[in-house]
Amino acid sequence: MTSRERIMKACNFQETDRVPIDIGGSQVTGICVDMYCNLLKNLGISETPTVYEQFEMLARISEPVRQRLHGDVISLENPIMSWGLRNENQKKWQTFKGNECYMPGSFNPISDEKGDLWLYSPEGKALAHMAKGSPYFDFADSTQMSETIEFKDPKEWREQIYLYTDEDLRKIESDAKFLHENTDYAVIGEFAVIRFGSMNRFISGLSPTDWLCALITDPDYISEVIEVCCERSLENAKLYLEAVGKNVDIILMSTTDFGSQRAEVFSPDIWRDLYMSRYRRINDFIHENTDDVKTFIHTCGSICNLIPHIIDAGFDILNPIQTSADGMDAEWLKKEFGGKITFWGGGVDTQHVLPKGTPEEVRAQVKERIDVFAKGGGYVFNPIHCIQHDVPAENLLAAADAAFEHRR
Repeated sequence: MTSRERIMKACNFQETDRVPIDIGGSQVTGICVDMYCNLLKNLGISETPTVYEQFEMLARISEPVRQRLHGDVISLENPIMSWGLRNENQKKWQTFKGNECYMPGSFNPISDEKGDLWLYSPEGKALAHMAKGSPYFDFADSTQMSETIEFKDPKEWREQIYLYTDEDLRKIESDAKFLHENTDYAVIGEFAVIRFGSMNRFISGLSPTDWLCALITDPDYISEVIEVCCERSLENAKLYLEAVGKNVDIILMSTTDFGSQRAEVFSPDIWRDLYMSRYRRINDFIHENTDDVKTFIHTCGSICNLIPHIIDAGFDILNPIQTSADGMDAEWLKKEFGGKITFWGGGVDTQHVLPKGTPEEVRAQVKERIDVFAKGGGYVFNPIHCIQHDVPAENLLAAADAAFEHRR
């Protein structure tokens, strides 16, 4: 059974020869470049990695590492991933941890008097900030509530939202064809869906806190914003599907987090009323215009009350299954939603066990989770979210090997 067959059978709720594995296969299941460099040293592999996603500083996984981690997934990257940086004309850069890596040619951070790094748009607007010593960038603008909120007309900034260019589509088309014809991996397309939330604050002008407040105080305005984002996403979906044809298996549709450690960030009823039908339109478009492409949503945290709406919105795959959050018990999730949506994640706790446990503890939890999730298919092994900078290489290898070896 090939990796592609294994992944797709699992997503169709069929048991496979072994549990499919994804470690490092996408921007929501990736490996931080500092951890990746430690992994390379552990494996004795001489390689200078490329950071292909500059928000969480994720490394592009090389083939020897993918094979060592028993991976079944490969990413069809977007030409532009974070902060508007185009992944081309790579140049060497050194992280605060002292690891060499390649960054886009347009990556030109400016250091302030404290040694912090800042990224700016061509217009001079601060986009991203990396504190001295940090392994990650974060948004540069404030997350605090504004004293006054200025609502912009969504129709006025619609044209500012990214739309695939002919150049980008040609690159995606070529890369998709190559990955489909020259590998047996399941190809996951990193589709540029427009995020329906405060992640659009560079355009809408609302901070995350402003957005959450406006969900209550001005739902009609928020509905207008989401509708414009949905319409632009449908435009992108049409262009994207024409480019990739039958050469992708899964499309990563949403990467907005709707959960916190203890509960949903806002009422599931609000998500149902404002978000669900828009996501449904995009999911329906993709499903109606492909043979068996699966759509994938990523949302961290406690989202147990959102999952029924996520299923109704037409998503096939849910990630990262944060079982360490309140209400996200693995056995309950499988009993309640098994056979209705594919669980992609939850394989080992990345807050506690993976970074702080022993390899033996990691192996034990991986086996326990496979026993719960894998019955009847509908499961792809992945740790809960991306592999962070402080995870010991021995623990990640223990997780990958336990998933590969364990037959439920």
